[in-house]
Amino acid sequence: MSMDEITPLHVTNHFRNNQEEYQEIDTRLDKTRETFLSAERSEQIRMLQKSHSFAVISVQTPVDIHEEAFMSLWENDTPIADLESSLKSVNYKNNKADYIRHSINNGHLWADVTDMLENGNIDKAHKFVLDNMKGVGPAKAPFTLAMLGFKQKACIDANIVDVMGLEDHVSTVVVEKYDNIVEDFRNQMPTLKEATSPFLWQWVVFDWNRGEISKHKSFYKTIGTF
Repeated sequence: MSMDEITPLHVTNHFRNNQEEYQEIDTRLDKTRETFLSAERSEQIRMLQKSHSFAVISVQTPVDIHEEAFMSLWENDTPIADLESSLKSVNYKNNKADYIRHSINNGHLWADVTDMLENGNIDKAHKFVLDNMKGVGPAKAPFTLAMLGFKQKACIDANIVDVMGLEDHVSTVVVEKYDNIVEDFRNQMPTLKEATSPFLWQWVVFDWNRGEISKHKSFYKTIGTF
């Protein structure tokens, strides 16, 4: 049996062996989306800003440092006050501080994203975030939406690149092309694809590659859905 055949089988078995935990994660994603869609506009903007910062901090930063910095950043719901201090252990902290500051100071851009999400224009929101918000490229722009429960989006991060045997990260900024790449990956694991949304599929692959189940408690506690 080739490595190409072994990897999908192992990932799918990981999902089967931990199905109850992934059902919990999936339910939380649905709850988060419902919370977002029913919230006041100011809270919707804040949730998007929190998800954006979570995505920004995660880039090339170990998960434990990433999540600790995120919690510190939003501890008092006033991240601008002490941005640099919260990010002191994070890779590329100065750039990331600038990206998060831009997000916090441009709530009107997130209001536009909210309109798109409320109207079901997920692809349009994906493209808008990619084009207008700093620090989130082809992988992290959809991740910003997916963490809020818009599960039709997925993040082709370093773990997915590793598992799928890519030589480099996916760099396309064309939303349809990016989503098609995600679907091509999912088609290589048909059993897992049938049981999961694009984002939950990515979550399972991410976990399998790292050898642990990630629940991102820091994020969901901060937005009140854990």
